[in-house]
Amino acid sequence: MTETSPLITLYVPSRDYGRFLGQCLRSIAAQTMQDWELIIFDDGAEDDTLEVACDFQRGREDLVRIVEHRSGQGLRACANKALELARGTYIMRVDADDYLDENALLVLSSYLEAHPEVGLVYPNWIYVSERGDVLGLETRKKVATEAKVLDLPAHGACTMIRKRVLKAIGGYDTRFESQDGHELWMKTLHRFGVGNVQTPLFFYRKHDASMSSDADRMLAGRREIKSRIAGGMTGPVAPRIAAILPVKNTYSHLPNIALEPLAGRPLIDYALETIRALDAFDVCLVSADDDAVVAHCERAGGVLTHLRDRHLSDPDVHLPEVIEEAVETLERQHDIHPDIVVMLNVHCPLTRSEHIREALDTLMVYNVDQVLSTYEDEELHFRHGRSGLEALNIGALRGLRLEREALFAWNGAVQVMWRDVLRSESLFAGRIGHIVMSRSESVQAKHPPERERIARQLEQARGNTVE
Repeated sequence: MTETSPLITLYVPSRDYGRFLGQCLRSIAAQTMQDWELIIFDDGAEDDTLEVACDFQRGREDLVRIVEHRSGQGLRACANKALELARGTYIMRVDADDYLDENALLVLSSYLEAHPEVGLVYPNWIYVSERGDVLGLETRKKVATEAKVLDLPAHGACTMIRKRVLKAIGGYDTRFESQDGHELWMKTLHRFGVGNVQTPLFFYRKHDASMSSDADRMLAGRREIKSRIAGGMTGPVAPRIAAILPVKNTYSHLPNIALEPLAGRPLIDYALETIRALDAFDVCLVSADDDAVVAHCERAGGVLTHLRDRHLSDPDVHLPEVIEEAVETLERQHDIHPDIVVMLNVHCPLTRSEHIREALDTLMVYNVDQVLSTYEDEELHFRHGRSGLEALNIGALRGLRLEREALFAWNGAVQVMWRDVLRSESLFAGRIGHIVMSRSESVQAKHPPERERIARQLEQARGNTVE
């Protein structure tokens, strides 16, 4: 470092968070490691953000810079401007509604100094309420020891990054509005090392206006980012992808379910439509146990059909055997040898092409053997232990989603795997990644109450109402 260059550049974007900004800035001033500079962004705020920032800057003009945006430019534009202005070796964002432990900069910068192979490092954190009451502790899994499938990215805020790493990946893509932490993570993961410390080093404020409270927006943002990252990893030779749609239409308690009308169309048509809407597949095979289903799919076109042996619909035959037999049919009878197998579910008519695309992107980005579609179950769950029932996710009582307590339910909608891990004895082998769908998208159309709910959603999606 030179005498005029600090070790760390911090930046704080604020848009109408003036009521929290003072505490955030005071926590920066209180750091035990004082080799920093600070850039505060008034990102089109209509409150007292600028006044609070100017008060803090007074007497610290050599350390603190204020950048004013007359209209909001967004988090990523602020991040790229901070990267452009930064003089430090390391850079870190602090959200205006959060605040730091006094040793945050010391611990994180010491880690990067001691681990030159690591491009970024992130800590644990403490959740607090809007007024600052402690709600709980987020204890992330330790990279490489507790977590070897690194598909749970670092938080975008209070992650310290080498400036040269951010420069090398080109900063932040301003086409996205949120989830900068996910973009940073996916761009960094396979090019530079990542690490974490098991110390809580910042206070994360939970309140109604916080971006993380908008679940649908987060899922959509992550899906779009993942698609862009995966798209940049393609080359002249792409993997051959086969979609398999296994259909059992001979249930004694669900007769003719695949062809039963749902919101005016046979149930199977929703899966066929989703398959046709996605250009990722080299081939799609419908493996059915009923002549009527085969005939229907042949009339619809666009797919191969296979009338499988009736013994594969016996009660003691499990889905992995059906899938492997279908893939072997492609290989033996059609000389099509897929690299990737996508298994879809005829009972999940709310599955969209973007869910399938995200599962394929996840397979590529995170170097896993297979990917499952899930929904995150945020209800309070228990298991029976030595003293009776023990809560699995006690944070749910306080509205907290803690990594170590997160429960994912397989919704059966999409499963993507490399062909070489497909085994008839198990569908869940190797390193398993996941995508998250909403709970409403995960409903299966097997029984009347669920079918009625799905029909309403399908009708609403078409802009109609159910009588």
